[in-house]
Amino acid sequence: MSGAVKAFKAADYRLESPLVKEGWPETAGLISALNRLMLELGAYRSFHLNQVVEERAKAQALIETISDAVLLVDDRGRLIHSNKLALSILRVEAETQDIVFPDSAGEAVFRPVLRDILASQDNFVKAEVSVPCGGAEQECPIYRDFRVMSNQFLLAAFRRPGRVIVIRDVTMEKEIESARETFFQMITHDMRAPLTSIQGYAELMEKCVPRSDRTEKYLSAIVNSSKRLNGMIEDILNTIKLERGGMALVLVNVDAASLCARVYEAYEPLAARRNMIFSVTLPEGVMPLSADARLLERVISNLVGNSLKFTPPGGSVKLSCLREGADAVFSVADNGPGIPKEKQTEIFEKFSQLEEHRYMGFGLGLAMCRMAVDLHGGRIWVDSQEGRGSTFSFSVPGGWKHG
Repeated sequence: MSGAVKAFKAADYRLESPLVKEGWPETAGLISALNRLMLELGAYRSFHLNQVVEERAKAQALIETISDAVLLVDDRGRLIHSNKLALSILRVEAETQDIVFPDSAGEAVFRPVLRDILASQDNFVKAEVSVPCGGAEQECPIYRDFRVMSNQFLLAAFRRPGRVIVIRDVTMEKEIESARETFFQMITHDMRAPLTSIQGYAELMEKCVPRSDRTEKYLSAIVNSSKRLNGMIEDILNTIKLERGGMALVLVNVDAASLCARVYEAYEPLAARRNMIFSVTLPEGVMPLSADARLLERVISNLVGNSLKFTPPGGSVKLSCLREGADAVFSVADNGPGIPKEKQTEIFEKFSQLEEHRYMGFGLGLAMCRMAVDLHGGRIWVDSQEGRGSTFSFSVPGGWKHG
């Protein structure tokens, strides 16, 4: 009887043999009830234990089919679960308890990144690592590139935080991206000279050729198309320069309102032709900035151009510039189709386009905007609801710093 009580307290409901009904007759009913209870609880425990084992096997089978390395670690860096690819990439054994701190375990190149991930208070963390294949001691080692992504989660059993870490081999992706950049750089340089000539002659003809509705319409179309192509070329070259760190900001003291005013004047005729309401809201007085005026104007132009392009005829686009503390905040709002929530972060990445817009450019404009704003020490974001329009905004530090 005492053994059954101990087993019950320990939540071990397995009975090798039923309790014997001996001793006082008064206890016989209690012993029978306890026997039934222990058998029922034992069956319940066995059923749920089998369920847990089955679910664990399913989860393991799932992560083994994933082409990325997957690890689950606690907040101390101790390995809870992983797939075989993760163990292979990190060069640790399955029984390894700690993948981060001991110098004897794991791939040394990953260790600092994993330490930083565990130390981070952010829910989502992303980093990139280049790993020499065959060892860094080689004279000319070949490198493989990995992207490391991590999300926090709560280990319910221990009431402690943990992290799921995904390591993705992006070597091929980067090679393709590099080849695409090289190709774009070559064609843009080759296109620039003839395109400039076309635009120049078209503008000259606008001034010299006798006016008629038809010739004015055709020449205007040539000039505007040339300007659009030149803008796309500018985006490609700026994106490549910004990403490679080859663009130095030409900082000047500039009035933020004047940047918006110039963009408004440039796009107002296009909005009128599309029967769109295009408005601008500017601050009173001067809003001082120390910035690369040409680059920031290009950012504003891209955002306005996108809104005018993707908002249906008859829609509205509003450009505004406001003070927010010490920062200048530029916004472009439209009542166009909007952007799905899951796409709102990735649209600022290179070559990223919404499915319905995939034939309307290279997908570099917003990436260039993000990099240009980052270079100014600002940030860029979008607020959007599908079917209700989008508002693209970016902020940069205000104030004049250059005399």
